Amino acid sequence: MRLDLSLLGWIHTSACLAALALGAINLVARKGTSLHRRIGQCYLLAILLVGVTSLGIYRQHRFFFPHWLAIATIVLAALAYAFARFRRPRPLWLHGHITSTVLTYYLLLGGGVNEVFLRVDLLRPLARGFPSPAIGLTQVVLMMLTLIMLIRFNARFSGKRAPAVPPSEDRSNTGQPPTIPAPERSLAS
Repeated sequence: MRLDLSLLGWIHTSACLAALALGAINLVARKGTSLHRRIGQCYLLAILLVGVTSLGIYRQHRFFFPHWLAIATIVLAALAYAFARFRRPRPLWLHGHITSTVLTYYLLLGGGVNEVFLRVDLLRPLARGFPSPAIGLTQVVLMMLTLIMLIRFNARFSGKRAPAVPPSEDRSNTGQPPTIPAPERSLAS
C-alpha cells in the first residue's frame, strides 16, 4: 500500500475518514433529532475540510477533474446546510437537504474508490489505463446504490411536514431543525 502523503494529504485523508464515519452514522440514525443535527454539523465541517484540502493537492501538477468534483462537494455541502438551516423553499427544503447531503457522501465515496484502486497494491493493476473498466464498474455500482438511497429517503419523507411546535417551544430562531416523525411501519414494509 502506498501512503506517500504530504502533510496536506494526511489532513485530507483524516478528514475523509471522519466524514465517512459521520456520514454513515447520520444515514442510518433517526432524522431530525438533536443528535442528527450535531453529527450533521460535524459532517459538514469534515466534508468542507475534505473539499478545501483536495483543492491544494496537485499530484499531477495541474487543476483537473477531481478538483472540480471538490468544488461540487463544497457547493452541495453549503446547499445541504442552507436547506436545513433556513428551511426554504418551504415545500422542498427537506428534499433539497436530503439530496445535497447524499450527493456529498456519494462524491466522498467515489473519490475513496479511486484512491483505493490507486493505493492498494493488489488493486493497482486493475486501475491501469484510462478509463479503467474496474474503476468504472465500481463507480456505476456506487451510482446505482446512491440513486436507490436518494429515492428511498426522498420517498420516505415525501409529504412529511415538520410537526407543529407550540410558540413556547418555537426553535425557529435557534437554528435547530424540526424533528421529523419516523414513518409509520406497515406489514408490507
